[in-house]
Amino acid sequence: MIAPDFVVVDVETACSRVSSICQIGIVGFSGGQEVFAYETLVDPRDEFSAFNIGIHGITPAHVVGYPCFSEIHAIVDSHLSGRITVAHSWFDKGALSAACRLADCPMIETQWLDSVRVAQRAWPELPNHRLNGLADFLGIAHRHHDALSDARAAGLVIVKAIEHTGIGLADWMAKPARAPRKKVASMTAAPV
Repeated sequence: MIAPDFVVVDVETACSRVSSICQIGIVGFSGGQEVFAYETLVDPRDEFSAFNIGIHGITPAHVVGYPCFSEIHAIVDSHLSGRITVAHSWFDKGALSAACRLADCPMIETQWLDSVRVAQRAWPELPNHRLNGLADFLGIAHRHHDALSDARAAGLVIVKAIEHTGIGLADWMAKPARAPRKKVASMTAAPV
């Protein structure tokens, strides 16, 4: 496998608890091209809410026989640890952290990059930067709320932002510079 420049992760959850991961998708990119993809359904060992099922269509019957998070933790960790990991908003980062805590697994050590923030800087003229809208705008084939498709689309947002702006991955990782503070005139009294 070619070592990726960055990986992208997306999760779907069974209910309002962010730890209730029921699907995960991970895609690696190198030189602007997809170099690997990993996807699995996950038994969240939690309830499924009608609201979440309505979003992604995954039901309890779909995850029967699939591994729980602790059983795939090592695979997820091997794809993400020590790399730049992209997620479209911080939801996926929080979900992975919560799932690690709940399963008593080590936290995944990675450098996070939010593709929403990248898209906002690359295309500030867009009315919003939701993944389905960005995919339409950028001509990316996408099935919204499918973890693998969402991960692939978010990765292509990064690739296209680099192409569009000329800003490289390392510069996207750098924190934006703050505007310099204005000096405030000193109010000390002059000597008498």
